[in-house]
Amino acid sequence: MQTAGLGSKAITFAPGDVIDGRYEVRSDLGRGAGGMVFEARHQFTGRTVALKIVAPGADRAQLAEIRARLVREARALAAAHHPGIVEVLDGGVLADGTPYFVMEKLEGRSLEGLLAARRKIAIEDAAAVGLQICDALGTAHKAGVVHRDLKPSNVFVVRERDGVERIKIVDFGTAQVANPETEEKLTGSGSVLGTPAYMAPEQLLAQPDVDSLADIYALGVTLVECVTGRVPYEGNYQKVLLQVCSATPPPSLRQVFPDLDPALAAVLQRAVAKKRTDRFPSTLELARALHMAVPAEHRRTTLLGAPPVPKFAPAPAPSVDPRRKVPRAPYVTPVSLAVAGGTVDGRTEDISEGGLLVITRQACEANQRAKVRFASPIEGRVVTCDAHVRWVRAAPPEVANGARAIGVEFIEPSPEIRASIARYVAAMGEATGS
Repeated sequence: MQTAGLGSKAITFAPGDVIDGRYEVRSDLGRGAGGMVFEARHQFTGRTVALKIVAPGADRAQLAEIRARLVREARALAAAHHPGIVEVLDGGVLADGTPYFVMEKLEGRSLEGLLAARRKIAIEDAAAVGLQICDALGTAHKAGVVHRDLKPSNVFVVRERDGVERIKIVDFGTAQVANPETEEKLTGSGSVLGTPAYMAPEQLLAQPDVDSLADIYALGVTLVECVTGRVPYEGNYQKVLLQVCSATPPPSLRQVFPDLDPALAAVLQRAVAKKRTDRFPSTLELARALHMAVPAEHRRTTLLGAPPVPKFAPAPAPSVDPRRKVPRAPYVTPVSLAVAGGTVDGRTEDISEGGLLVITRQACEANQRAKVRFASPIEGRVVTCDAHVRWVRAAPPEVANGARAIGVEFIEPSPEIRASIARYVAAMGEATGS
C-alpha cells in the first residue's frame, strides 16, 4: 500500500490492493465524511465498479457513527432501487469490522460541474432533469427513503449504451430510512443534516417531522439554480437560517429573477414554499406541474452534447470545434493544482490528452502556470505534470461559495501520461458507440 498526497490532505491511495479478496483497487474517486470511494475491478467478472469504504485514519471518536452511516447508505440505496438512482451491487464487512459497499461506476458529469462551467441550463433541460428526479425520488419515498441532501453535486448526468442521457441521484449518506418491519427510523431526530442552501426550513430547525417534502424543497432549489444560475438563499448555516426562517415574507422568484419563465416560476415558487403544507404534496404532483409548465414530447436532456452516431448510420459531415482540439471523456478523480500563492484542490469532470476540466470551490486565477497532480485513468497512479490554467469560470460575486470550473492545459505531459489518457478516451468512445 502506498500513501500519496493530493494537495494538503494525505489520502490512502493503493492501486493493486485487493479488498475482501475480490475487488482490486484501480484509482481514487473521492473522499468525504469519513468515507473513501475507489474505482475497483471485480477480480472474477472483470466489471469496473465504485467501492465505498470507511477511510483509513478516520476520527476514532466518530468511527462508530461513520461506520453506521455507511451501512445506512447501502441499505437506503438497496431500498430505493430505481434506474435513476445509483445502483448498489454488493457489500460486506472486513475482518476488522470495517463495512464497505459496491455501486455501479458512473461515467458522466455532475450537475454541479455543468452549472459551474455554464452557470445555467435551458429550461427544457431543467424540466427534463426535474421530471427524472421526481420519478426516482417518488420510488425512494414509497420505500421509506428520504434523501435529505439533494443538490447539484449529488445529481449525475450519464449516457447509457444506447446514447440516451439519464439522470442519476447519488450520495445517500445522510438519508433517512424507515425500516418497513419495525417502522424505526435509522437516523434520529434533533440533528441537522444537509447543505444549508438546499435545506428546507424544517431541516434547518432540526424539527422531527422532516419527510419527503424536504426533498421536494431541495429539488425546487436545484431547479431554480439550473435556470437562473443562483439559489434563493446563499451563505452559511446561520445566514440561510435567518433568511429562510424570518417572519418577513420572501420576495417572489419573479421579483428576484425577472427573466424567469412565468409558468415555471409559479411551479418552483410552490416547490420552495416555507410552509411544508404549501408545497406539492408529492413528487408526482410536482412532475405534473413541471410537465404543464414546460411541455415537450421527449423528456431527455442534451447536457452532454449530441448522442453518438450508431455504427450502422452514415457518418455526418465532419465539423471543427476550435474549443475541442482532441477527443475527451468524462473522468472523475481528485486533482491538486499547485499555483502561485498556494494549492487548489478539486476534482476532474473531463479529461483529454490536452488537459483537464477541474471543479473546485477554491479561488484560482487564470493565465498562470501550475503543477497538476491527479490519478492516471488506466493505472490509477498519482502523476504530476506541468500545466497552464487557461480559464476560470467562477460564480458571480453575489453567489457565495459557488463552484468554479477551471480549464487546465497540460504542458508537455510525459509519454506515459499521454498514452494512459489516450487509451482511456479511446475505450470510453468505444463503450458509448461514438
